Amino acid sequence: MVGMRETGGHGLLAGYRRILVVGAGRSGLGAAAVLAAMGREVLLSDSKDRADLPGVAGAEARGARFLDPPQDPAHLDGVDLVIKSPGVPGEAEVVRAARERGLPVWSELELAYRLFPQPFTAVTGTNGKTTTTALLGHMFRTAGRPARILGNIGVAVTSVAGTLAPDEELVVELSSFQLEDVHTFRPAAGILLNLTQDHLDRHGTMGRYLACKANLFAHQRTEDWAVLNLDDPAVAGLGREIATRRGGPRLLFFSTAGAPAAGSRLVEGRLYLLGRPALAVGDLALRGLHNVENCLAAGTAALARGLELEAVVEALRTFPGVPHRLQRAGVVAGVAYVNDSKATNVEATLKALGAYPAGTHLILGGRDKGSDYRPIARACVGACRGVYLIGEAAPLIREAFARVREDEGLAGVPVPRECGDLETAVEAASRAARAGETVLLAPACASFDQYRDFEERGDHFMAIVAKLGGGRG
Repeated sequence: MVGMRETGGHGLLAGYRRILVVGAGRSGLGAAAVLAAMGREVLLSDSKDRADLPGVAGAEARGARFLDPPQDPAHLDGVDLVIKSPGVPGEAEVVRAARERGLPVWSELELAYRLFPQPFTAVTGTNGKTTTTALLGHMFRTAGRPARILGNIGVAVTSVAGTLAPDEELVVELSSFQLEDVHTFRPAAGILLNLTQDHLDRHGTMGRYLACKANLFAHQRTEDWAVLNLDDPAVAGLGREIATRRGGPRLLFFSTAGAPAAGSRLVEGRLYLLGRPALAVGDLALRGLHNVENCLAAGTAALARGLELEAVVEALRTFPGVPHRLQRAGVVAGVAYVNDSKATNVEATLKALGAYPAGTHLILGGRDKGSDYRPIARACVGACRGVYLIGEAAPLIREAFARVREDEGLAGVPVPRECGDLETAVEAASRAARAGETVLLAPACASFDQYRDFEERGDHFMAIVAKLGGGRG
């Protein structure tokens, strides 16, 4: 098994004997475990104390050695390679010191690519990544081809070492953080869904954010595929740049505007995949125009990877969606409750509102990511009967709504109600909502001020609704 990983992947690890893994979250722990199993000397570092990192004990049992904080550049002494977890910024002192010493710094994704010979199909974008990734996996399985769904969807890519079949497709959701510090990663097919303002607290500028996303295609060759959204100006612009690169990937576009240059498109309510009629929008299992984009993207990549159209269409008809993405939590007294906890940025919230265009009671807030919330305030006019704020970002959101209402003179902008926590917000919305209306959790913010992650926030929402009686709806 070890020999197979050493020689059977897309790159070698020879010469890297002592390795520092920075970040003891899901990805870092996965990297530490596989490296220790390969006989490497693995040092594991995190800014948090051991008591706050429940996975450290398991990593130590596999042979890794945890270095108690604070993180120190001295931890780099004798190290040949640094693996950086996605949550660790490049500006972290120990990472910066590694670069100054000339040490190679890889993402966990880069490590996985070098270890595994299986083909990668990779999905990135600001919004829709998880749905598109899960849908692609469903397409492969519907076609009878084995596939493993990994990455930002909740499973560290390296964690599946030693369990993969030789012919499995690795369908991987990738964040911009995971696409930092990739040097050879080359997916057989890469999808870029869209690019809107997000993570500027980490990247600083949209240019840097786009550059991380563009790493998905940086090492692709002529036998690979790049699948891009023709309707998104930034993504389409990147496609034009890729087209000029000698030896670069083959380009496929998708469009909901019916653009004739698109490889896959929406025309008069019907999806066409690579020019072939597929199915009507009404036959899709998913709701909303943004999910039509996701379906076009996934279908295009699936056909490019050799799946039959019939299997792709069947998967589009039967895919049930994923938790925390416009997930129906229940119906109580005629009011629908919808969990879109994964709407962690403004654009995702706007898309959720587009799926529920009237009579909506919107729950917003969490940890701010440097966002401008005024577009949500504008979209609430005529759509939202109430807005309820939670978490650290509540004052910023309230101020943004006030600016739109007062400075722009836009009548009908609701006055948000600050509720503090999710349970209070749901209770307030349930008292105000009428039969036929919707209570929508689409926070436009990260969850880390009050929850471990967006899944925990969404699970809490589901539990609150169940208490209201939604579990019977």
